[in-house]
Amino acid sequence: MLVQQTILEDWLSQLFAVAGCPGEEARLIAIHLVDADASGHPSHGIVRVPRYMDYIKQQKVRPVCAYTTLMSSGSLRLFDGQYSFGQVLGHHVVREACEIVQSEGLALIGLRHAGHLGRIGGWAELLADQGLISLHFVNVAGSRIVAPFGGREAQLSTAPIAIGVPRFLDSGESDHFILDFATSRVAEGKILVSLKTGTPLPPDAMVDETGADSDHPVTIYGETATSGVPNPRGGTGAIQTFGEHKGSGLGLACELLAGALTGSGTNAYERPFCNGMLSIVFDPAKFDQGNGMRQEVEDFVTAIRNSAPRHQDQPVLMPGDPERTRRRAAKMNGIELGQSICDQLIEISTELSVTIPNPLGS
Repeated sequence: MLVQQTILEDWLSQLFAVAGCPGEEARLIAIHLVDADASGHPSHGIVRVPRYMDYIKQQKVRPVCAYTTLMSSGSLRLFDGQYSFGQVLGHHVVREACEIVQSEGLALIGLRHAGHLGRIGGWAELLADQGLISLHFVNVAGSRIVAPFGGREAQLSTAPIAIGVPRFLDSGESDHFILDFATSRVAEGKILVSLKTGTPLPPDAMVDETGADSDHPVTIYGETATSGVPNPRGGTGAIQTFGEHKGSGLGLACELLAGALTGSGTNAYERPFCNGMLSIVFDPAKFDQGNGMRQEVEDFVTAIRNSAPRHQDQPVLMPGDPERTRRRAAKMNGIELGQSICDQLIEISTELSVTIPNPLGS
């Protein structure tokens, strides 16, 4: 069913608040998750709620954010998130980066031991809103679910990368370049959505234990596919990397930069689940000595969008365009909430004595 975005944000905020998160932090988590669905990335959105609730119950994530500053020197920061919610820690990184860039022009921030950071492009968008360029490399320790190129055994995480370049229209509306992708063939969350809703996956999304291509979620979930919170390490197969050796190489780089360099840890060993992130943020206005960058960006974006499409009904898009289009539609029409995840949210609400909003509870 279609549900208004504000209704979902309020509902999830209440769920996380009752589960133990402070009110403001509960709302940050809810807004980030709902925005992922609104942007067309349900793999990092509402479908994660049951897993997050399990994390709280199993004490795998702190419901109340706590972090320590391990290093602070000029433009450099290193934080230990102490397994707090990634959505809250991500906002802290954004705020810290903005403050550092204001005085230094450049911020290099490492974050270790964070809970799931959600859609990484969301952090690039927030920084672009402040006129800042950012690059983010992420790994997922304790989530060995991707096979390196040429392999059939899970050795890597989905290792996402995001890059944001700010661009504003004359109206003041944002039109940022936001490149955001997992280095796996598909994000694990997309396989979870496929499992819950039956949406198709690419035929080579995964590789099974024999080395053959697979598009069946059971390949990575195994017997846990029928449980309320499927385990992506429960099967005998693995997700493939995108772009063969190129995507695999980027995934390896993320493990080294976001895992080894930050101290969060790579998937060389069994570790507790957490995200590591290395963020590079800077002010293009301080770097652009010839004052020509803005016009060059304008001209380049225009040239790309005006380039001849392969199919006349499918214009050439810039990274960030699909998300903006989907957000506008979600704001007008609401967000599609699948029956399976809806049932799980209702079950969680009943367990926590949280009122189920209409029309869901009618």
